[in-house]
Amino acid sequence: MLRPTERRQHILSDIDHIDDNMIPQLSEKYGVSEMTIRRDLKLLEEDGVIKRTYGGAVRWSPHDSEQSVIAREEREVLSTGQKINIARYAAEHYVSDGDIIILEGGTTTTMMVPFLIGKEGLTIVTNGLRTAGELWRLMADSAMILCAGGILRAESQTFVGPLTEHFFAEINANRLFLSATGLTLEKGITDPNILETQVKRAMIESASEVVVMLDSSKFGRKSLMRVLEFPEIDHLITDWNAPQSLLDGLRQRDVDVQIVPPPREGMISDLKE
Repeated sequence: MLRPTERRQHILSDIDHIDDNMIPQLSEKYGVSEMTIRRDLKLLEEDGVIKRTYGGAVRWSPHDSEQSVIAREEREVLSTGQKINIARYAAEHYVSDGDIIILEGGTTTTMMVPFLIGKEGLTIVTNGLRTAGELWRLMADSAMILCAGGILRAESQTFVGPLTEHFFAEINANRLFLSATGLTLEKGITDPNILETQVKRAMIESASEVVVMLDSSKFGRKSLMRVLEFPEIDHLITDWNAPQSLLDGLRQRDVDVQIVPPPREGMISDLKE
């Protein structure tokens, strides 16, 4: 059995090689409780050599902070490019003149709004405050816009709760555009918030077709609650970086998967500026 100081030195090395379920893995490797591992990580963070994260930790030191910020910003720009491409594809291929559509209030669905300009006779329904703002800014004169009320959830800027669910129970839409936090073959499409999930369930019941929009970063992630089962998905749109094994698994489950190609050359640079 290693002494605590020795164990922490070993853990510092392990952090570079473990991405998922870090605490249970370290607990099993060193034969100590998960609480002990959490205390080890806390002490290492106090020493300034790691930064704790949800479910684990990453190696960190003060001179790394600027590089870490830059790397995170680059990932966010890439993710934004993927989401914009997915949003464009969804608007171009799954929205027609005269449609009644529901836009769930996630970032990817909100990015659809500029690509809906020019389509005639749309009725657009949303529970997203940011989504409603974009619709007001770009489409107030060209589409009928319906916004759900309810409890405003500050973190997501979406309306949730019984009033929101009742609102969507009265809607009959051609198509729902939906995003979520994670996708695994075992658990389906998942989200972390119960109230958000209940509203999404009400949206699903109100739409004739469900289009799920997930960038590749969501693949392999599992969150608290299942939003919908694979048979409920009519179309799933993702980007070129989605893992092939999961794409194959989805198709084996009869999910219509659409892969959007990479952004055009220069798109990411434009986004950075």
